[in-house]
Amino acid sequence: MKCDLGKLADELKKCEDGGVDSIHVDVMDGHFVPNFALGVETTRAIREYSSLPMEIHLMVERPDKYWKAFRDAGGSRFLIHYESQADILTTAREIARDGFETGLAINPETSFSRVSDMVGEFDSLLAMTIHPGFSGQKFMEEIVPKVKEASTFISGNNLKTLVEVDGGITYDTGRLCAEAGAKSLASASYIFNNDRVSNIRKLKSL
Repeated sequence: MKCDLGKLADELKKCEDGGVDSIHVDVMDGHFVPNFALGVETTRAIREYSSLPMEIHLMVERPDKYWKAFRDAGGSRFLIHYESQADILTTAREIARDGFETGLAINPETSFSRVSDMVGEFDSLLAMTIHPGFSGQKFMEEIVPKVKEASTFISGNNLKTLVEVDGGITYDTGRLCAEAGAKSLASASYIFNNDRVSNIRKLKSL
């Protein structure tokens, strides 16, 4: 969301030069969250300029209706919200049968206990550390214990689910999350408002 879309090829090259593992694409429908963001055509343009995996964060009411359009545009992993109106497990299993990775995203107000019984069905668990909708919000430090709880549960049950965090991620907040067990950090403002390559490498060092 925070990159200069008018210089998309250059922005993606800087991301790759910094060593990012994947591109996180925020998709918003104006209903599930109070904002509109990146659609199918933008996703297709990203794919034209980069071969990196694309993580499609579906902040939409009905991810079950739209994930295939983003698959066809080049998506690799599809994050669906527990709080959406879709049948979460049915949608995840459909995505997996099609040969793609799945992620379960949870908003700040959703406790880990609400999803602990299903988390093993997903390749990743994304804990939102801001209220989804707008980039540049302040990191919610009170979410860190939830990241720790999820990481401990996943490790203790020998699950392969990767713990991710998204929202307000800087070097300092990323360090808190990494220490709590997060293995993947989604960052926007910290990267694109500053020296792209340098700040990506700082996050990678965590």
